[in-house]
Amino acid sequence: MIEAIILAGGKSSRLKRNKMLLKVDNVPLILHTINCYRPFVDKVIVVTGKYHQEISELLKNEEKVIVVENKDYELGMFSSVKVGVNATSGDFLLTPGDCPFVKKETIKKILEGKGKIRVPRYQNEDGHPIYISKEYKQEILDFPLDLNLKVFRDSKNYEIINVDDKNILMNLNSVLDLENIS
Repeated sequence: MIEAIILAGGKSSRLKRNKMLLKVDNVPLILHTINCYRPFVDKVIVVTGKYHQEISELLKNEEKVIVVENKDYELGMFSSVKVGVNATSGDFLLTPGDCPFVKKETIKKILEGKGKIRVPRYQNEDGHPIYISKEYKQEILDFPLDLNLKVFRDSKNYEIINVDDKNILMNLNSVLDLENIS
């Protein structure tokens, strides 16, 4: 069983509004991200925070999607990672909600890898989604909250998956970023 964790718990402080609900081609950003993973996973776990109500309402009828709230979202992204990981029962792909247009070929290539942790790389830059074996679930949950997923990842042997997909590096923080999506 493969699951996807989509982190959507941030405050969108740079954008000053809920970026997960901003529309690209008339579809909310969070739905673009969910739709990337839906064909490959048994379940999509969306971790919310500040905008829990709005995102929950949008996703309430979405198939294969569950929404979990990180009530401690102000403690940072790793707190949302832990909430998402806690909701898993299998291996998982983990990605920020503002990394919506990963190519299907990229996800397939990551899933075909052999490492217990797999990280996609485009032109020498690591991106998302990160694949993590369920074997690491408890270790992540026990990992110090003042650290982060990159520190956890770097403490392990992980497999680099070279891909031809600049979208693994996407990070949308402004309206201009959204307008420049190609």
